[in-house]
Amino acid sequence: MKKKILLGLSGSVACSKAELFVIHNSDKFEFKFLSTHNGLNYLSEEFINSNNIYSDWSELSGSPHIELARWADEIIIYPASANLISKISSGIADDLLTSTILMFSKPIYICPAMHEEMYMNSQIQSNVLNLSKNHYIVGPRYGNLDIGDKGLGRLIEPDELLGVLNKQKGKIIVTSGPTYEEIDDVKVVTNKSSGKQGRALAIELSARGYEIIYIHSASIDHIPGLDNVSFHSSNDLKNKILENINNTDAIFMTAAVSDFTVKKSSGKISRSNGNITLEFIPNEDIIATIKSSYPEIKCIAFSAQVDDELNFNKINTKNVDYLVINNILKNKFGSDTNKVSIIDQQHLLFESEELDKNEISRDILNALEYWNVCWCRVNFE
Repeated sequence: MKKKILLGLSGSVACSKAELFVIHNSDKFEFKFLSTHNGLNYLSEEFINSNNIYSDWSELSGSPHIELARWADEIIIYPASANLISKISSGIADDLLTSTILMFSKPIYICPAMHEEMYMNSQIQSNVLNLSKNHYIVGPRYGNLDIGDKGLGRLIEPDELLGVLNKQKGKIIVTSGPTYEEIDDVKVVTNKSSGKQGRALAIELSARGYEIIYIHSASIDHIPGLDNVSFHSSNDLKNKILENINNTDAIFMTAAVSDFTVKKSSGKISRSNGNITLEFIPNEDIIATIKSSYPEIKCIAFSAQVDDELNFNKINTKNVDYLVINNILKNKFGSDTNKVSIIDQQHLLFESEELDKNEISRDILNALEYWNVCWCRVNFE
């Protein structure tokens, strides 16, 4: 028996992807359609004429919001505009679509589509975060937007949505941001990592349908819709990884882990003490330890270097599967661009151009796909 999907449509030029999703998957699912009034303006005449798409109470008899909510196995909002996201978050039910959503007793799939400036607006981020507590937020991804722009806000592709619905792909941990090693109860030793590359990788992997555990520095913003876990010190980071490692298929160790911890003093060291000497203690190599304990997990380490050396000694010492290398003298911490090389234990696999970190994330995953990396229940598609 086909799964019954109620597809919700809202005002976005990305409605064309919804049409493709229906055309390519009509043999797999039974569809019914609800649209906002504005959503109808972005659907092709052919699609409207070929399907019963309802947007108004007067088009149906009885109590359609009750009947449709009880008919559907899943509700998918594809695409979800900023306006519709805000309405759902606030519990507003001023049309047939939003009323049906309130009637539905299970989590729904919400696929945002809008310009980056709209998506990153603090109110929209708050609404998405609120919805992510009870619903599935799928995307958006980085890519081409309306009027020739690029940014984070592109609707996920129809095949990516299908992968999410089929739940075929695996669980990946992505770490991001700097560690903080305590000198005393007030001061810390840290580094300049912005966490941007790890954040971009987590967003791209999520858009491709993977279950993401985003373990990020406490100073880094969470990603709405993902399972967010924060850390402070390197030991804290290790513990948070281990707490979430069950059924993990791969780890992207993008976090900038301090090479040293500090012998901590209690209280607060005062300047009145004069010159002080700090004792730095070599830190544990977290990803090497995890790979040794969990050899079945694919481990992708990241190496911030001050040169372009293909550090085969480092990858073999860590015994990880892949090492992503970048030169921080050329692409400094905090920049929006990056240039990377990927090696395995014997070969250079990929060299990128200098690109936006979101595009670098896409290139990293595409390169690993090209080399037939299969760390999950299915390969990248």
